Amino acid sequence: MVFHKKKQKNVDEGNDYADKHGDYWIYIAKKADTKLHLAHSTGKRVQKTADKLMKIVKKRCKMPTDNEKATFTSDGNSQYIGAILKNFKDNTINYGQIIKERVKGTVVSKIRKVIFGEMNVMDIDTVYIERYNLTMRHSISRLVRKTICFSKSNEMADNQIDLFQCYNNLNRVNSSLEIKTKKGEKNIKRTPCMAEGITDHIWSWKELLMFKVGISTIY
Repeated sequence: MVFHKKKQKNVDEGNDYADKHGDYWIYIAKKADTKLHLAHSTGKRVQKTADKLMKIVKKRCKMPTDNEKATFTSDGNSQYIGAILKNFKDNTINYGQIIKERVKGTVVSKIRKVIFGEMNVMDIDTVYIERYNLTMRHSISRLVRKTICFSKSNEMADNQIDLFQCYNNLNRVNSSLEIKTKKGEKNIKRTPCMAEGITDHIWSWKELLMFKVGISTIY
């Protein structure tokens, strides 16, 4: 979470820009196996933002069935439950939450629970998305709090996150996706999109920028 213009407590509901000032949350869907940044939505920490995220996920994924269920894990934000049920049938989803109890900022306990479906509770974790959130904060200066770099515009922040999504999926090599080869040969480095079979090479910055311009033209 970051903030625009002013802190949320200083935003008056009657202000013309009340929906654009104050808290700015980023909801992200990421695939655990290929590290693909699948979707994101931004805005206030409200149900509408979670609904938008799952709507994008539904659009970009193969629809799950009784025999091929999709598995979701998240933190304890109850908004995800409503968002998932609005877009998917509960009998086609395995969904679990991990709730972390903190004392003075330190995690002292983790409670894992299955919300619906069947899954091993020990598979419920958010470590990948938490690490990705850290990567984004280190890479996007607009998300750095308490500095002059923080974003003052929702639109500019959204554009930056869109570009970072392209960079992560098409240009950024992930060491966990590397394919080991026999001795004497270089290992095959891969991006999330290469792991997904979407592309067969690591994209250059020129290709990324052209792709981003194309997306902006479409939408």
